[in-house]
Amino acid sequence: MRMVLLLLLFLGPAFAGVRAQPPADLPTATIDALRRDFPADHAALTALLRGQSSGEARRRAYAAIDRFLHERIDSILAAPGPALVALEARQGALLRALGRQDVGLCAVVGDRGFFSPEALAGAAPEGLDAYGAALVEAAKAGAAAPAEAAAPASRDDFTAWLREVARIEPDVPVQAMLTDRERRLAAGPDHLCRGAAAMHEAAARLGGGAGERVSRTLLRSVLGVARN
Repeated sequence: MRMVLLLLLFLGPAFAGVRAQPPADLPTATIDALRRDFPADHAALTALLRGQSSGEARRRAYAAIDRFLHERIDSILAAPGPALVALEARQGALLRALGRQDVGLCAVVGDRGFFSPEALAGAAPEGLDAYGAALVEAAKAGAAAPAEAAAPASRDDFTAWLREVARIEPDVPVQAMLTDRERRLAAGPDHLCRGAAAMHEAAARLGGGAGERVSRTLLRSVLGVARN
């Protein structure tokens, strides 16, 4: 017992130093973007994270970022069109990366978003933090943009987009899954993951006005989801 006490006395300061470090696997670039562009939101998040364990800090950070994105959806969608197309390209790449790590989680996150509570079930794919920071930057840019209603995606836009989706994933019946709820519910995680990735990739590949309009639609469908 004496030896245990001596070890605790010796190692205690070292352990205390470890605990004082920022928790691992936090989206630090995203948090730093909040500090720079939205200081009040950053201050609130910092208060939430203070003194928390790594797991709890990650959960709180994701919840706060998810809430921020939902509340700033109109500002994000008002960002310049090329920035939104770039966000769609990032989203597609992230889903591909997550699909290689955990295809089941990818199938869920494709619907719910990368900062949703469901996303906490696995490790963050490489590039997620940069994607989060880009979303915060889009919110800042959109908040400063003139209040003009963007043109909605047209039927021709969606037709071109679906054509591109089919080129990317010819073996995944994305159009059928979008129009037939039963078909979607019966789909396996591989098809759901690959289909979601292809949807975002196709929006980015369209380019021009069509790509920007479809990108706005897809971003709203993911970031506009309110949590309970």
